[in-house]
Amino acid sequence: MNYPSDEQIAEMMRQLTQARIENFLGQHMGIWQWWVLVILLIAPWFIWYKLVDKKRILEVTLFGVIIMVFTITLDEIGFVLSLWSYPVEVIPILPRLTSIDYTMLPIIFMLVYQYFPTWKNFFGALVVLSTVFSFVAEPIVVHLGFYVLIQWLYWYSFPIYIVMGLLARWIVRILIDIERAVKKDNDL
Repeated sequence: MNYPSDEQIAEMMRQLTQARIENFLGQHMGIWQWWVLVILLIAPWFIWYKLVDKKRILEVTLFGVIIMVFTITLDEIGFVLSLWSYPVEVIPILPRLTSIDYTMLPIIFMLVYQYFPTWKNFFGALVVLSTVFSFVAEPIVVHLGFYVLIQWLYWYSFPIYIVMGLLARWIVRILIDIERAVKKDNDL
């Protein structure tokens, strides 16, 4: 079997990137969907700053960064496996919905984390959030042309949002416990 060389793959990727940039400049930059994505990438951070508990800003931000890592990773996997695509992008060299991955999901998850401090309440809020994201927000984003499902169904997203939130909270809680234990040992 004849496989493409690393150089051939690199050249195909270069050509694909060039085609995506040309497509972006010729068809997407400046259209109303692009402006919506630009606004959604920037504006929610001002709202978040007003709402975030400044006493817990490092903890809440850590949680948000973990969510961001999860969303970017999962989005990249889904995109590469052709489970979905994004016709309009803020930045053509990033094949994902940056406004959602870098802003909307992390901010909304951070606020849920902040306002629902117990595991039970947090889980309940995650179920509601996952329901809204999977069965309301995703269909709207598809309808508006920001997101195209290829081999994906809305209900696949539902458990992923829940697991993502639970894992992020678990990681943050472990790190907080480690920090407290070290501080306690140092105080002795």
